[in-house]
Amino acid sequence: MVSEGVNGAVLIVATDRDDRRFLFDALDAQEFDAIYTAKDIGQARTFLDQDPQIDLVLLEFIGSASDAVAFCGELLRYRPQNPVPVIGILASNSAEQVWNWENMPPGVVDWISSPVNPAEALARIHAQLQDDGGKPGGSAAAESDARYRYAFDGSLDELALVDPKTRRLIDVNPTFIQRSGYSRMQLLAGRIEHFDAALAPELRSELNLRLQREGSVQFRAQKPHADGSAYLVDVHVQLAVQDGKVVHFYTFRELGELGRYEQALEVISSLSLAGGGEEGINAAVRSLVDWLSLDFVALVSLRLEQAGEIQPLVVYHRFSPAEETPDPLRQSTLKHVLDGDELIQLADAWRLSPDNGFVRERRFECLIGLPLCDERKVALGALIVARREPILRQSPVIEGLRAVAHRLAMELELRRTREQGRVRGLQDALTGLPNRLLFNDRLESVIQEAHRTGEMFAVLFVDLDRFKNINDSLGHSVGDHVLVAVARRLRLCVRASDSVARYAGDEFTMILRHIVQRDDVMRIAEKIVRVMEAPLTLPDGLEIQITASLGLSFYPDDATVAERLLKHADVAMYTAKGMGRNNYQAYVAVPEESHQQRLALEAKLRQAERNGELRVFYQPQVDTTTEDIVGMEALIRWEHPELGMISPGFFIPLAEETGLIIPIGEWVLRAACQDARRWQVRFSLPLRISVNLSPLQLRQPNLVGLVAAVLEETGVPAHLLDLEVTESISVKSIPNLLETLQALRELGCQISIDDFGTGQSSLDYIKRFPADRIKIDQAFVRNIGLDPDDEAIVQATIGMAHNLNRAVVAEGVEIEAHLDFLRGLGCEVLQGYLFCRPLPAASFESLLSERERLHQESRISNLQD
Repeated sequence: MVSEGVNGAVLIVATDRDDRRFLFDALDAQEFDAIYTAKDIGQARTFLDQDPQIDLVLLEFIGSASDAVAFCGELLRYRPQNPVPVIGILASNSAEQVWNWENMPPGVVDWISSPVNPAEALARIHAQLQDDGGKPGGSAAAESDARYRYAFDGSLDELALVDPKTRRLIDVNPTFIQRSGYSRMQLLAGRIEHFDAALAPELRSELNLRLQREGSVQFRAQKPHADGSAYLVDVHVQLAVQDGKVVHFYTFRELGELGRYEQALEVISSLSLAGGGEEGINAAVRSLVDWLSLDFVALVSLRLEQAGEIQPLVVYHRFSPAEETPDPLRQSTLKHVLDGDELIQLADAWRLSPDNGFVRERRFECLIGLPLCDERKVALGALIVARREPILRQSPVIEGLRAVAHRLAMELELRRTREQGRVRGLQDALTGLPNRLLFNDRLESVIQEAHRTGEMFAVLFVDLDRFKNINDSLGHSVGDHVLVAVARRLRLCVRASDSVARYAGDEFTMILRHIVQRDDVMRIAEKIVRVMEAPLTLPDGLEIQITASLGLSFYPDDATVAERLLKHADVAMYTAKGMGRNNYQAYVAVPEESHQQRLALEAKLRQAERNGELRVFYQPQVDTTTEDIVGMEALIRWEHPELGMISPGFFIPLAEETGLIIPIGEWVLRAACQDARRWQVRFSLPLRISVNLSPLQLRQPNLVGLVAAVLEETGVPAHLLDLEVTESISVKSIPNLLETLQALRELGCQISIDDFGTGQSSLDYIKRFPADRIKIDQAFVRNIGLDPDDEAIVQATIGMAHNLNRAVVAEGVEIEAHLDFLRGLGCEVLQGYLFCRPLPAASFESLLSERERLHQESRISNLQD
């Protein structure tokens, strides 16, 4: 409200009828001396010709606004000794070109937006006319500045003024300094991007455009703290005027307790809006991950059909664990929570959990476990969350999580009530395992999830050898005892996230999930065969020997529908029996099936590039000493709209056989170079991009010309393009191979020998091969700490490479032990899941943005020190 005694004459020039009416009514209620309204500049000039004593003009700017700018000049001549101040009105919803807020026309001292907010307009008018006698001038400026400092410095919100051109901080209030953890000197030396929020570059650009167009923007974001943590704030940015110049005025308001509970309610709401069930639970977990920036979530329920056994509902990893990582669902933490006890470790969790190998290996700082209990306080399941950053504020997070846990417990109780009515029809009465119906239902669910995520999994068919002889000779009671014992042994052989079912008679089926390599499944199958061989003691003391034959099929390599996966596993099982029983076999397609599959996939692959289904993912390569990103390997991915993510191991051989690898390889090279150059320029970072060359590409007579053209087209410096050639390529099979590689090196490109150690190359061949670096195959790196022979191979390879003046890149680095071993041997560059999984281009760019932010913070900290 304008205070009493403030009066004067105001001229309103606006084409929008509602704006004129709102402004007139608001000013009229304040008893101004005179209020003039004009629908255009011409009418406004008519008022000026009558020579009224106008104290303030509200003037609309639309499009190029040349008439409005000219009128501003006329106002300066109208009263040159005491110019009339102008408040500009921007028609923010205009489809025409909008006025650039950063350019101040002569005489304009402030801006408001259309549709006009009368309260805001009165406040701006009040600020201009608040002086002695209601006229501009006098001592009002000093008084206004004093009031501004009082309000600015005394605000409980974080406030900042920012130069819109340089993005540097002009001023910050004490609350901003206190809550951010930075000194005033650090803040005023930096740009707003370092201190406001971790926004993606494209989102920041969009917000800046909206700010120019509309005059203000609001958003919610994580605001960084000097200690590396972050806290949630609502950000309001608006345009303001200081000393006649436009500035960006930032207000940061912490959400407080209510805001944090709002986020918990959003998690609960996501479950309800999705209608519960699998979709609702998955939606709730995604919201939970976003809310708390979680690195791990496990949601499990206790199986109704088997006391003490769990059923994983959701297991989320932000970064895929290595094969050797302890199973998080087999740790004592989960049992502790399922016993009904809460576990809350907001910091130093990996130090406080000596018996939790998973948490210790992943170095989680925060670990929270909440039991999911029914109304009788009986645990139905558990919610376990963890992250690598500690949580600094306990109350809102814990109370919010408890509310989420209560809603999830209601979902589990509802499920249990439903299951009790049908459990007898879905559970094998003898072994307590899921029966055929429940197994088929689970298999369909796993296929749907794998279709979305690109996960590989395996189906196993297990059949006892000569089980009929046991029933016939020892009786059905002994046979039942054997089946119960087999069920127990099978469950002990696999992880909690896997499924075991009694399919029929003496046939058991299994689903092994989260498979990285087929060899992982082969090792589990071998383990099952060995476990089954152990003698079984019957209740009467008699000891018998049982064996089993196993068949394996893989999704998506062998089939993408449940019926065919089971059929193929069954076929493989009978192959195992035909090979003498007591062994396992993987499914191998018969020639007719293989040919049909090949033709169908080839047809889809030919359309993939044209339909935009191919993607380039990037896996960072880091310096062994600094662990900073020095490059990335380009890896092709195929995301089919119906089949989902198709394994490169499945379609790359087909592309090579059909010749499609040539256009696909050229597409990957060009796309990777375009992305690499964009990041090299944006982050001022000499990132090396590694691209694989297939044997067929190396046979191309125009390969050198193609690479040169792509380098010129994209602007990538030649020395930053690393072309990888597999060691198994034969000089004899590819004419002029060495000459081609030498020509690529003469362009300035780097050459790497990929998959080193898996081929049959002689030392003389390696010495003559024109290569700059050698990449040690991940098969050897993964066994560091497990296999002394592989460790010796890695050590010998690094020594040989260094003696030949070749650098070394190690692939498959997944745990700290790998890093320590390779660093000790002087390996220059590392690549693997310990640092980062392969990422799509947008995610890799975000990773580089985060790296840049951390480096800038480090430089600021060093300057302060």
